[in-house]
Amino acid sequence: MIDAKQAAASLRLPYYWFADPMMRAKHRIPHYLLGGLVRYRLSELQVWASHHARAMARSASDGSEEGDA
Repeated sequence: MIDAKQAAASLRLPYYWFADPMMRAKHRIPHYLLGGLVRYRLSELQVWASHHARAMARSASDGSEEGDA
């Protein structure tokens, strides 16, 4: 289990995505609350990041098609 700083560094994503509860909820980041601490499993984050990247690419391509019309 890793903390928010380690998660952000491992995935090269902004720290606040992992530290802020609103951002965790918005991006549906898998996490665990352990006695008031937030921890992450790197294996779960890697799967999440893969799915998240595909979703972001899909939404970006959908947006560019609308602009071309």
